[in-house]
Amino acid sequence: MRFVLYNHIGSANHGCEALARTVPRLFGDSCILLLSDAPEEEKRYGVNRKLKTYPAKQKAYSVDGYFLMAYLQLKLAHNYFYMDLMPYHNLTEKLYKTDVLVSIGGDIFCYDDYPKHILLHRHLMKNLRRSLLIGCSIDAERLKDPSLLKDLESFDLITAREHLTLHALKKAGLKNVQFCPDTAFCLQPERTPLPKDFRLYQTVGINVSPLILKKAGEDNLILENIRRLIREILEKTDLSVALIPHVVRPDNDDRLPLLNLYTGFKDSGRVCMVRDRSAPELKWVISKCRYFIGARTHAVIAAYSTGVPAIALGYSVKSKGIAEDLFGSDTHYVLHYSQLTSQNCLIKNWYWLTEHEDEIKKISIAKTALCKKQIAAAGRMIREMFAENNDTDSAKEMVCNG
Repeated sequence: MRFVLYNHIGSANHGCEALARTVPRLFGDSCILLLSDAPEEEKRYGVNRKLKTYPAKQKAYSVDGYFLMAYLQLKLAHNYFYMDLMPYHNLTEKLYKTDVLVSIGGDIFCYDDYPKHILLHRHLMKNLRRSLLIGCSIDAERLKDPSLLKDLESFDLITAREHLTLHALKKAGLKNVQFCPDTAFCLQPERTPLPKDFRLYQTVGINVSPLILKKAGEDNLILENIRRLIREILEKTDLSVALIPHVVRPDNDDRLPLLNLYTGFKDSGRVCMVRDRSAPELKWVISKCRYFIGARTHAVIAAYSTGVPAIALGYSVKSKGIAEDLFGSDTHYVLHYSQLTSQNCLIKNWYWLTEHEDEIKKISIAKTALCKKQIAAAGRMIREMFAENNDTDSAKEMVCNG
């Protein structure tokens, strides 16, 4: 029996990388295969040294009956999801009946293209018996879609990474749901050199993403809030600032808005731009900050799990739910883009963070320890669930060890 991880777009999204590195711990010593949309990224960041990886997508495909159906869906019904599935179409040939399919794309159902993932799950499960959805976040409004509910019901187990999603899933009638915090809380930081102008434990880490700028519409207001905060830090404190990218994909690169910010402060000698690194290395950098403000969920989790007081620039249920689980409320801990109604909103929130620094550190450290215990318990439950199905067929052992 293998656990086959899929819905992994590639490790240039270092949140996805963090999950690819930590979800396998739930399965102990079991055979694990990672299906990656971008296998070259697994090599670049060293994920393939930890996990056997295989390309999830093929670059070319034949014109067959499925292609014609997908093309007609696109042209006649304006439904592009079947065409999106084309690169994955032959993936079923690489799967064994005894494989357990594991979706590790925690927030895939938060976005408008979620029907593609319903189709992909249905397609891959044609010859399989069991599947898991690990660490998901889903807005309650999305669960009104009957096709999504039907797909969710077909998983043997769903783990929700925050209680907002857990309660929404249960309220929708799903019985196959358990709570398990985001496994990235367990990601081990890896030492890496810090930038020249980075001051140990005296630096404010800042992350912003094109995604939140696009969702907000008022991207200038968000960037202006951050510019004003940086200016406030430089003028009113002796702290430094580190601009930290956490996703560096060509179509979604944090470095673009961060470079925009850096340009205005590069001559200050107190603002640095962190270069791209692996998820464990970025967690190391974030752990050396005194405070952190971030748009990427797993960058914020890197701060939470190392005791760094943080503000999430949130836009979905995941940031709100995780903050509520840790601190009992998302107020002050999550700043939704809709709350940025003036150019000084972020400054006010940051001052609140500094005033409650010691308290937040204690809570973060204690809750992270609890999260790790809950993740370990979820792992034991999953291993017990599949213990009776452990297949030692020699051919599969060759695949596992090869």
